[in-house]
Amino acid sequence: MRTRPILRVFLLSLVILVGAGVGIAVSAPTTTRATVKTAHSSKYGTLLVSASGFALYQLASESKGTIKCTGSCAKTWPPLLLTGGAKPVAGNGVSQAKLGTIKRPDHGTQVTYNGKALYRFVSDSKPGAVTGQNVAGFHVVLLSTNSASGTASSATTTGGGGYG
Repeated sequence: MRTRPILRVFLLSLVILVGAGVGIAVSAPTTTRATVKTAHSSKYGTLLVSASGFALYQLASESKGTIKCTGSCAKTWPPLLLTGGAKPVAGNGVSQAKLGTIKRPDHGTQVTYNGKALYRFVSDSKPGAVTGQNVAGFHVVLLSTNSASGTASSATTTGGGGYG
């Protein structure tokens, strides 16, 4: 009758090993997903987008290493955040050397490009939409402009409401 306890220990050990193996397989990344990549807009040219394809913007009144968009501004312009000590990853056409992070006043870690914080616009309802250009001092981040709209990177700055 000693075989029952040995069988139980064996089965329990097997369950633990299989569970650990599944955990390892699930946690091991198979591909690296870009945090920031490029997309082409027929109106603006080549621009930066998030991993899910949403246009990325910068606030003209923010300088390198500063965050002015907080509170209600950050609700309209959600910052591109990283979690768990992750580092930003450049997709095709994006310079890894220009990507970085900055600590936000609300304790988040925000992705930067060329030293300036990156944001999305809540009214961009689908990937590829660029409805926040020159809204409240924000402008889409362009890597190259469409010759027909060479002024796309210019921004109109407005103040107030936590927008800088």
